[in-house]
Amino acid sequence: MENSKDVVLELKNVKRYYKMGDSIVKAVNGIDLCIKRKSLIAILGPSGCGKSTMLHLMGLLDKPTQGKIFLEGKNIVELDDEKISKIRNEKIGFVFQQFFLSPTLNVEENIELPMIIKGVSEIKRKKRAKELAKMVGLEHRLKHMPQQLSGGERQRVAIARALANNPSLILADEPTGNLDSKTGKEIIDLFIKLWKKGNTLVFVTHDLNIAKYAKKIIRVLDGKILKIEEIKNEINNKY
Repeated sequence: MENSKDVVLELKNVKRYYKMGDSIVKAVNGIDLCIKRKSLIAILGPSGCGKSTMLHLMGLLDKPTQGKIFLEGKNIVELDDEKISKIRNEKIGFVFQQFFLSPTLNVEENIELPMIIKGVSEIKRKKRAKELAKMVGLEHRLKHMPQQLSGGERQRVAIARALANNPSLILADEPTGNLDSKTGKEIIDLFIKLWKKGNTLVFVTHDLNIAKYAKKIIRVLDGKILKIEEIKNEINNKY
């Protein structure tokens, strides 16, 4: 493992196999990856290539069949489920294609959820929720329910919620997948804004037109990393 404070997450020979009937599916099949702070990374590959499984392992939502996962220097695989859950809530922010907002909570309450789990006081979490809602352009929607929002607005709420506990790493799984192209571009622009503020972001996509906004593209196929590309083009040279 790289001994560096600049490294947020490191995967060492990580494998994730599933048994399906008499077959073994090698969803992730021996991955080595180092993610440094203030990175903006796209994981690119076709459906079924293992990129979402890879993201779930990175986000501690799943455990590897083999290998080690280090988050800020700590081998997470060795910890029990309770400790992993605590670290996941405090250190990692998630944004999903399906948004996964609680339909019974309004915008403000959805943003507060990770802070409630962490035990943040009501005064502090409400202040933080209002700040984050303003950051994503939804300060006028705090009392609205998810069903009253557009897809783009719901994703903005999900992004604000992901930022609630000032995570070390933000992971997004096909964050523009349920959005039209204009709204999807707005969400990517928001990711770029967050990256410029010093956040570390990794997002999964099957769309090269979305991936090219990253500073680095990790191409995945059949559970393996094919290539890691540093991206320098007219699009991301603007930022």
